[in-house]
Amino acid sequence: MGWLSLLTKGKKVAGAIKSVAPKLTKGESTKVWGHKLRGKFKKDLNKSTEGIDKVLTSTNKLVQKVEGKPITKSGISKGKDIK
Repeated sequence: MGWLSLLTKGKKVAGAIKSVAPKLTKGESTKVWGHKLRGKFKKDLNKSTEGIDKVLTSTNKLVQKVEGKPITKSGISKGKDIK
């Protein structure tokens, strides 16, 4: 084994670098944090309003049935059938 074989053999790194986080200034980091927070809040709000929307739709359908109006899928009449 000569000195030439030592130069040609390289050491393998255990793991490859997947990604590197960008360096942000204080203003940029708070802006990114705000965007993440806004998205999380919006997602949580959508989850909570799904159940409420179903209840409102069924309530509106019930009101349409009681008033004798044609029942629509959304529970909201556009007023086309008003005479």
